[in-house]
Amino acid sequence: METTYIVLPQQEFKDFMAMPDGLVKNIKFYNDIQNRAFSEASITKKNGCIYYAANTFKVVKSTKSSYYVRRTTKDGFTINEKGKVSVWFNKSIFQVPHIMQLFKHLNFNWFSEKLYPFVTKTIFEKMIAGKITNNTDVAKAYMKAMRINCSPSLFLQLFETTTISKQEFLREASVAKDINHLIEYLLSPNDGRSRLLIDDMIKEAQILERKIDFKWSSKRLTEEHKAWTEQIMQVEIDALDNEPIPGVERFERYTPDGFKLLKTQKDVFYEGKTMKHCVYTAYWSSIKNNSYIAYHVTNGDEEATLGVNVYDDKVMYNQCYSRYNGPISSKMQMKVKSFVEELNEQVQRDGILKEPIDQYVQIENNIVNELPF
Repeated sequence: METTYIVLPQQEFKDFMAMPDGLVKNIKFYNDIQNRAFSEASITKKNGCIYYAANTFKVVKSTKSSYYVRRTTKDGFTINEKGKVSVWFNKSIFQVPHIMQLFKHLNFNWFSEKLYPFVTKTIFEKMIAGKITNNTDVAKAYMKAMRINCSPSLFLQLFETTTISKQEFLREASVAKDINHLIEYLLSPNDGRSRLLIDDMIKEAQILERKIDFKWSSKRLTEEHKAWTEQIMQVEIDALDNEPIPGVERFERYTPDGFKLLKTQKDVFYEGKTMKHCVYTAYWSSIKNNSYIAYHVTNGDEEATLGVNVYDDKVMYNQCYSRYNGPISSKMQMKVKSFVEELNEQVQRDGILKEPIDQYVQIENNIVNELPF
């Protein structure tokens, strides 16, 4: 039997274990060692088989002021005499720790670390057998196994030059009409807004079982996104309450042109969906309990969502954002702040905040902090 260690515990572990028991060692343990995890990995050759083991462990203090090592995890695999791999504990090969150090030990120096998540057990077996000896063949083997129809060179370029994860890519590829076009899109510079739209469309495509053509123009993408959003939203919105929220209607009389008071659960939900922010998920509870009101605001072609804190004796501006929590123009900022100041004067003059509200249950009258929708 021959064992070779390819990963050894840090020198600090060795130095600590070599220290004599006593006060100095105790201080070192509680200051530097107690919460640390250490690891080691080894290859053992025995009876024509290869065993790879990767362990993590920690140092534990016994009741008698001495210390011992407790293993916390164990991973690895066996390569039998026929070159077949059995990964321990039903894990995937890419989940085994320190695999890149093992690849170097096996002289797979050509292998790109970026492709590590794509190494399956079958691909690893072919690497061991010398049937896969370059990154292009790794990509081809993975694409064949996953039925991914695209250019191997584009695939390699994507993962060697970007930070996209395997999970992200597979999710996006599942709704792409042409995966080559998807990769070309991912490799091209895109502004944050268009990326947000695509992210939203990917989820919608999964729900609707549609495909995205990544060669669509910006206009076509916007049109398709709007149509898909409305289709999904109609299903979701049918189940929501369309009755005015008790207490919110009292603000309707002060709502000028260009402002729409969100008076129902459907209104608030629709605003969050169309404006692509979390006014519904983050603020619906506060709106329902009359400590917050929200408006859809238009100023020419500009649209925004305005949030206002409601107190026992006043209302105060909280925040105003455009679609995807984007900033608003100075004109819009002036418009909404002027409106909130006038609203506060009017509600104080008319005393509507003192009026009883049927079915109104007040929870807390704390400030709703400014959290982007």
